[in-house]
Amino acid sequence: MNSTAKFSTITQSALILLAIICVPRLVSAAEIYLTPHGAGRNDGTSWENAFDQDSLSSVVNETMEAGDRLLLGGGTYRDVRLTISSGGVPGSPKTIVGVDRGEGLPVFVSSWSEEKPDKGATAVRIEPGVGHVVFEGLRIEDYEICVLVPAAKNGASCEQLVFNDVDMKRFRHGFYLSDCDNLRLQDCDLRRYTKHGFRFDQGCNRVVVRRCTADCSEGDSDWETKTELFPFGFIVNNGGAANTEFLFEDCLARNNRMPLQKKRYKNGDGFVVEGNASDVRFVCCRAIRNQDGGFDLKVNDVRLVDCVALGNSRNIRIWKAATLENCFSGWASCGLWCNGGPIMVHRTTFHELRQAAVQTDDQAREPVTLSECLVSSCGQVHRKTARGKVVLNETTVVEEDAGQSPDYVQPSPDWDGLGDLLNSRTHPNIGYHRSRSSNATR
Repeated sequence: MNSTAKFSTITQSALILLAIICVPRLVSAAEIYLTPHGAGRNDGTSWENAFDQDSLSSVVNETMEAGDRLLLGGGTYRDVRLTISSGGVPGSPKTIVGVDRGEGLPVFVSSWSEEKPDKGATAVRIEPGVGHVVFEGLRIEDYEICVLVPAAKNGASCEQLVFNDVDMKRFRHGFYLSDCDNLRLQDCDLRRYTKHGFRFDQGCNRVVVRRCTADCSEGDSDWETKTELFPFGFIVNNGGAANTEFLFEDCLARNNRMPLQKKRYKNGDGFVVEGNASDVRFVCCRAIRNQDGGFDLKVNDVRLVDCVALGNSRNIRIWKAATLENCFSGWASCGLWCNGGPIMVHRTTFHELRQAAVQTDDQAREPVTLSECLVSSCGQVHRKTARGKVVLNETTVVEEDAGQSPDYVQPSPDWDGLGDLLNSRTHPNIGYHRSRSSNATR
């Protein structure tokens, strides 16, 4: 047999062996059933023979294999604690799916209280290095921490964790995640927390957060008296290893407030990115009614596209270099605060800002350039507390005392940031316009 034929035979044999190895794995992929109280034989083979909640951790770690799906029946799972120490493999994740069987989606419920916010249980803990796990259709209430991935001591990362439609309410920390790569969170709505909604503490890379909401108080002034110092909706922290490559898309950070802070400077932000992160983008995100910054971004070269900030103290805070495209900033003390630069602002609207559209501070050595922007009803265009300059390129400052008007469709400080209500009919080619497509920048 010549060498070519021999190689071909070896290759065919290897492919056959691979097929033999893979087929049983595909065939054995199973659906496993679990309800709060279990049923029948409690072997998980059907709803009539479902495992009970006391089996949850052992089912996920020991019974499930890569590619299996665990179906959680609706109902209340009281004081459940799920620790995951065994995940799936690339292309075959372990999937945990909530199923509404007429009683709603499954709800994990504990006894955490905002009166003692640092006392309580963790609902879901994923051990460092465990990856390829998907969560869908779950509700978590009254836990100190809802989902925790602690920092890895050996450098191992959790690969390809996915959270889809995992909602939370009444908690201290919602997602508290470290060392997660290729992470996906979408359609997760978090409400009524005392500290943080989404916290990416360290070492998270290639992260997409899409259609997620962090609403600290839902506008309840009584709840706001119980929040802790520095309530944040989304925080990309600098706890250790840098976080890199983040995309926030169609996300909302709202009502992150703590009015009883004793110091004159009261913090509480919508979106926070600390300085050792890199490659961070916000697309179609909204920051509304936060104590201080709507967007407080210390990362270099951050990009905001089609974003809205209103009703915060300082709507957009930029500490280094940044680019803003087709954004709106209104009804605040300051529209854009700069403590670094350069900042390029294109086709953005500044409206109803008490002090200034743009404020530069002591470290603002590079200019803020407004190109094709629209400024209306602002105390002034530029307020300089120490240094910095603002350059206007084809930007219109509406002189309302002279009878000019931006003629917005329906301006209101109660705007939710959606729709075309702050499109200017007299200036359709400059400033913010919701209908303008920026998809090419995503």
